[in-house]
Amino acid sequence: MAANLSPEIKQVYDREVLDLDGFEAWLAARDYVWQKIDRGEYGFTIAEAQLRYICEDPVLWCQAFLSEPDTGEPYTFWDYQQESVRSWHQDAVHQDGAEVGKTREIVGIVTWGMCTGFGFTIKNPSLLVAAPQQTHLDEIIMAIEAHVGEGDGGTKPLINRFWHKPKRVPHTMFKFKGPTCTRGQVGRVYFRPAGHDGEAFRGVHVNAGGLFDEAAKVKSKVVWSEFHRALMPGAFTRYYSVPDGDNTTEYYRYTREAIEGLQPGQPGLRLFHWPKSLMPEPFWSDDRDQQMQRRYGGKDTPGYQRNVLGLHGQQENPVWPWETIEPNLREIQEYRCIKLVGDAARNELSVQAYAIDFKVTDGKKIGRERWLADREEDLDVYKTTDTETVRQAVRAILREFVEPHEAGVYWFGADLGETKDPTEIGVWREIGDELREVLRVHLKGIGYDVQCEVIHAVDWLFGHQGGWGVDYGNAGTAIVQMMHNQEQFEAGHYDERMVGFQFAGAMDAIDEEGNVLLEEDKRGNEKPIRLPAKELATNLITARFQRQGFAMAYDSEVVGHYTNHTAKEGARNRIFDKKNDHTIDRMRAMILRKAFDEDIGGGSVFSSGVHRRDAA
Repeated sequence: MAANLSPEIKQVYDREVLDLDGFEAWLAARDYVWQKIDRGEYGFTIAEAQLRYICEDPVLWCQAFLSEPDTGEPYTFWDYQQESVRSWHQDAVHQDGAEVGKTREIVGIVTWGMCTGFGFTIKNPSLLVAAPQQTHLDEIIMAIEAHVGEGDGGTKPLINRFWHKPKRVPHTMFKFKGPTCTRGQVGRVYFRPAGHDGEAFRGVHVNAGGLFDEAAKVKSKVVWSEFHRALMPGAFTRYYSVPDGDNTTEYYRYTREAIEGLQPGQPGLRLFHWPKSLMPEPFWSDDRDQQMQRRYGGKDTPGYQRNVLGLHGQQENPVWPWETIEPNLREIQEYRCIKLVGDAARNELSVQAYAIDFKVTDGKKIGRERWLADREEDLDVYKTTDTETVRQAVRAILREFVEPHEAGVYWFGADLGETKDPTEIGVWREIGDELREVLRVHLKGIGYDVQCEVIHAVDWLFGHQGGWGVDYGNAGTAIVQMMHNQEQFEAGHYDERMVGFQFAGAMDAIDEEGNVLLEEDKRGNEKPIRLPAKELATNLITARFQRQGFAMAYDSEVVGHYTNHTAKEGARNRIFDKKNDHTIDRMRAMILRKAFDEDIGGGSVFSSGVHRRDAA
């Protein structure tokens, strides 16, 4: 009898892979009866049925036909891995600790899928395996080559007969014969590095799925759009990574939106979370835990949180940790973000606008853009010297998305940029002790004249009431002076309401109520604390965050800017990171304008030395 068995089923028996209970369930699900199989009524033998059962289960197939590279023992998955491997067809994101088996899963799914046609479900399957860099892909490539017997030396395993000579240039592509080794049946695996813009994904079209390793390291949204373009309808997606603390990325958003335990067939993205503590000894133990704590400097450090626990943690030296920001995230139905970006080469103005849909799922707050517009307009109208034409065009765009607001107390903040730098404008409404952000305007590629008109239009929408604070950089200096002195802006009384702040200039520290903060000098006398304007503004924002005094829409781009804003200690004060700080600096300017409101009602523009005359 044994002599009549195929080498494949012999190996299944030798490795004791067959799960008889599982096989019985497999037969029952297909209405197969043992006795009829024995009598040959179905056209296949029990051994052939068992082999097909093994081939349809990626966990059992890997155990039967792959071997551990170091020991030659059957390739196995730990218990916590098996459900993820078996749900290969389900869109999923992995948020894992380091070295818990992500690469092992990718290698298993790819090899099983190609040799069996994904359990005989896809003819001529094609896969895209992506990673930020080629070096991330090399480990996967070499592991698969070793399993099919194309590594350094060794005997050829049974699955080598499925192997075709691969393509190596300009990117690696593996080719496999189909599960029946019939001529013309070929499976393909494209290995492509994402690079900075996903260009290597262009021209790839796959019918089975896409797997993205080290996904947290992809910072550009265009990479994701190129990756998803390569996936044909019905193809699954899988994202794998150890978190890196950056919550501005698409990977972070996927982990926030994914649902742990989501069953196959249900819509949505499934979350798998594998901390190192799931691993068996000797990979995880009390001694190993102590070693990890020493390596990363304790359990509360970002290194331990990410690499051991598989949690996002936070950036090194964050100004505002997630725990500080999160309580201030609310549903704000009136919030709008409007982005106007000029492209002189194409003579186009990109107009984008969105609201935020807010929900809480499994205790997690999630914000998603609800797009109201994404179009291109002719830029010529914004180049004319006719002020009224530009004014009406700008107002028409803003009015399309923002209703004129009722009377109230409003505060405005702006960080203004040169033509190639972004400009960020924010509007907050004061309601009791809460500052609720109701509008964000982002500009780029827009000259000073049009920026002035945008500011004036925003101010018009809110009834020319409230105070403006502006970061007094190069662009801010020019625009504030224009708003103060040009006749066409007289209706806004900006000389009284708009004030510029030089963030590097020192000023007397106050709280938001205007009380001067004091300290003792060497002689024991009290004197005002002097701080750079940026440091003081940051302290005022932190105090309001901590008492949950902001109401912020979950605009993921803005939230990412805040939670990823870092600082390092300088000789006297903190040195703040300048990356993606425009949305933050507009809030700094706003909070200073509010804190010094009574003192600067006369419209003075200052760089340092501000005193509250009404404070003792």
